[in-house]
Amino acid sequence: MPTKEKFTDRRRNKRRQDRGPDPALETPLPDQDKRHDNRRCDPRRQSERQNVSFEVLLSDQDGKTINVSASGVYFEVATDDMEAFSPGTIIQLQINAVTTTPESKERKLKLTGRGLVIRNCIVENPDRENNLGVAVEFVGKLNIIVDS
Repeated sequence: MPTKEKFTDRRRNKRRQDRGPDPALETPLPDQDKRHDNRRCDPRRQSERQNVSFEVLLSDQDGKTINVSASGVYFEVATDDMEAFSPGTIIQLQINAVTTTPESKERKLKLTGRGLVIRNCIVENPDRENNLGVAVEFVGKLNIIVDS
């Protein structure tokens, strides 16, 4: 009577976590070669994100951008009114930025327009009050006002 093996072949080989990375999985797709911090860029993304901090003015709150792209913005805002930023809501927003030219001339830009709230999440921070992270896709073009 033949003896049946007690363990599978996998147990005799290296465990999955002990093996090296699979080179086929490590090869990025042509449109995935960009890195932002430790996250890969989503191939469905329309525009590249820039991790910059600007002031965001809303109807009755102020916030700070986490990242901005040509098609939208992700910002944090301190608010108690979670329903004002529920997905599907269209909000008015203004982004204030400061640029410099090679002549060291500083210009203030105001980008105003409307945006569609795509998602939101609570951002917990032990140093200060909890904020709401809001991702907004721009609806139409933004108006640019240049202050000298």
